Amino acid sequence: MIKLIHGDDEFSSKEILNRITGDKSDIESDVNLIYSNSVNETTFTELVNTMSLFGDSRKLVFIDLISKITSSKNEQWKNFNEICINKPAMNELIFYESKEINIKSNKIKKILEIAEIHLFNQPTGRGSWEKIRNWIVSRQKNHQIELSSDAMNKLIDLIGNNYRYLDNELFKLSNYKPNTKIESTDIEIMVSGIKEVSIFELIDSILEKNLFKSDQLISDFINKGQNFFSIEQMLSRQLRLIIMTQDLLGKNNSQDIQNKIQVKSNFAFNKILKQAQTFSPDRMKDMLKNLLTLDLSIKNGAKTEKDVMKQLVHIL
Repeated sequence: MIKLIHGDDEFSSKEILNRITGDKSDIESDVNLIYSNSVNETTFTELVNTMSLFGDSRKLVFIDLISKITSSKNEQWKNFNEICINKPAMNELIFYESKEINIKSNKIKKILEIAEIHLFNQPTGRGSWEKIRNWIVSRQKNHQIELSSDAMNKLIDLIGNNYRYLDNELFKLSNYKPNTKIESTDIEIMVSGIKEVSIFELIDSILEKNLFKSDQLISDFINKGQNFFSIEQMLSRQLRLIIMTQDLLGKNNSQDIQNKIQVKSNFAFNKILKQAQTFSPDRMKDMLKNLLTLDLSIKNGAKTEKDVMKQLVHIL
C-alpha cells in the first residue's frame, strides 16, 4: 500500500497520519519516520526493501520526500517509481508532505496512479469563513459542546483558519462550560488567541520602529502562552488582510472592501483600513516574506524558536 498525505493543514494531516500508523508506542508496531534530508535513492531502496523483524507489516513514513524528488535534477531519483511499485507487499509507504505538491509531476505519476491520496489545505479566500464554520460545527461534537453562531464568528475572528489552534480552544471551552451553549462573551473571556487590538499595536510598533514597545508586546504574548508559530499565524493573517485592502483601495468603497476581505468586526476592519492607508504595500509584503523566512529557518533547524523570538522584532 502506498499513501500520500499533503497540504498545509498540519492538524488534519497529522490526525490521519496517526490513524494510519496507529499506536507508535506499541512495542510490536514497526513504524519508521524518515526525513528527506537523510535519504537518497540508494538508502531509499534499502529502506523500502527491508522486511520487518516482527514478521508483520512495516510502515515507512517519509517526511517531505516527494517535494524533494519533484524538484530534483532529471537523472536523480530516476528509479523511484519502480522501487515503490516493486516493494515487498508487507511494507507500507506513507509520504507526508507539509505543503500541497504537484501530483501531475512525471517523476511521481506512476505511483500516484495506485496510491491513496489525502489533501488537506487550510481554507483561504472566498468561502473560507463558511468552511471553517462547518469544521467547527463538526468538531464541537467531539468535545461535546455547542457554540452559538456569534460565538463561532468570534472564535474565527480571533484565531483564523488554523485548525490546531481552533481545536485547542474548543477543548478549553468544553472544560469551561460543559453541557452549556457557548456564547461570544465566553469566547472573549476564555480564548487565549492574541486579541485584535494587540496584533494591530504590534504591527504599528514594528512599522514605526518602536523597538521597546514591540519587545514589550512580544513578551506579553509569550507570558500568555503564545509561541512563535501562533504569533506568526496571527501576524500573517493581519498582514494579508492589509495587503488585500491595499489592492482594493481606490476601486471600491469601504463597505465593499470589508465584504471582500470577509472581516465582520467593524473595529478590526477600521484598524486594517487605517494601516492599509498609512503604510506602503512593499513594507507589508517584506514583513510577510520575513515571517515566512523565519518560519522555514525554524523548521529546517537553522534557528531555534527561542533565538527567533529574541530577534523577531529586529528582523521584521
